[in-house]
Amino acid sequence: MNKFKKFGIINSLIFLIFSLTLLLGASLARGDELGRLILTNCQIIDCSERHQDPLRNMTIIIEGNRIVSIKKGKYDANASEEESRVIDLKNAFVIPGLWNVHVHLSDIFPDPNHIQDGELLASAVIRAGLNAMDGLQHGFTGIRVVGEKGYLDVAWRDAFEQGLFLGPRIFACGEVVSPTGGHRGDIAGGADGVAAIRRAVRAQIQRGVDWIKIMEVEMLDDEVQTAVEVAHHNGLRVAAHSREPTTYRSVKLGVDSIEHGYGLKDETIKLMAKKGTFYVPTIVCNLSDQYILEREKRLAQLGFANNPKIVRARTMIAYADERSAEHALWQRLALQKAARAGVKICVGSDSNPIGELGYLEIEQLVLSGLTPREALVAATRNCAELCGVLDKLGTVEIGKLADLVVLSDNPIENISNIRKVQMVIKDGVIVKPEKFLGASRLWDFYNISKLKSGFLAEAEKAAGFSRGKIKQ
Repeated sequence: MNKFKKFGIINSLIFLIFSLTLLLGASLARGDELGRLILTNCQIIDCSERHQDPLRNMTIIIEGNRIVSIKKGKYDANASEEESRVIDLKNAFVIPGLWNVHVHLSDIFPDPNHIQDGELLASAVIRAGLNAMDGLQHGFTGIRVVGEKGYLDVAWRDAFEQGLFLGPRIFACGEVVSPTGGHRGDIAGGADGVAAIRRAVRAQIQRGVDWIKIMEVEMLDDEVQTAVEVAHHNGLRVAAHSREPTTYRSVKLGVDSIEHGYGLKDETIKLMAKKGTFYVPTIVCNLSDQYILEREKRLAQLGFANNPKIVRARTMIAYADERSAEHALWQRLALQKAARAGVKICVGSDSNPIGELGYLEIEQLVLSGLTPREALVAATRNCAELCGVLDKLGTVEIGKLADLVVLSDNPIENISNIRKVQMVIKDGVIVKPEKFLGASRLWDFYNISKLKSGFLAEAEKAAGFSRGKIKQ
């Protein structure tokens, strides 16, 4: 479908994004754009199947947005190469750009300030864009959005692709396809029956989505089969919010990825491995009190608990999704079994912000039994393969697009070294975070804020009560 035709479908969102572009300046989108970028004196963890250990004393040459050379040895600069920029990384580690493939860009959970109550779509659009660009700063160069209001993920995808802003690559699914009462009864007015499901999937495709997301638990067999059939006929893949006992059925009917996979059984794991079904466990959202405490203690010992705002918010998010000890253990063991069976695991945080929660998900994969290298592959190569772009992204190899993250320390030795980001390169462009973000961050949505005095203060006073949010 023509890009501008898709823009017509969601013209209100694009108008907002264009307005933001005019305010911020179009030059922000390209960062440090150079014809030739040379990264030398570095170690490479390429996440390919060919190399298990870091490649040492390496040089990467990027021309435009592609990696054109990877050689051993330090680069010998030629004085005549005026169009090149050579960066000595001083033995830092280069990994592929990170991915987070279970994202809801605008979501706030929990929402202590009730921001989403009656919220304007325009407000959600702004927050979604901030979340995406903040995620890029953290090294997440690719994301898959698995459910959004008003197709704002499609709008931001196109805005990033056209260079209006510098953000991650987005694989969008628009709105979810669900029967009435899907997602534990949350969805009203869904698509019921084969004809309605077929129409709903085609409507998503018409709006330019990259993926179809279904709420398979409440769907009948013929409804799941129809969703898969229509999506695959049109070259799209299907992600399924899933729990047993229906997960086995949906894998058998051909869904491409299982999201969450609550209560995953051994027979389902075997079938997933056989059929090549990807697993996005969102393990960071399936933690017991014990696991949350262990995680925070570990991060404090490593020195990643210095910002009280971040610690408070990520802990609040964890407890909003707290699970029983039995459930958390089951999910952990199921993840281990899936990895041993050869199921391809992918990183997806579900909660926001996608940067910090993406880090937590990668770390939690290791705490749940994967090796650090397996966790890195789950955050890079597997996600690129899931989204059908492994030929272009997901590993550090010649000919691939230059989506890279530079880390000061080795994440194979300690997975939390993914937090020690020195540089992010997306599509051959060095990301300059100070150029396009304000003073506020996503964490500010999770910290209790007071409302401005004025009409609300007067109204509450007249009504004889106070919610404790009035700024005096």
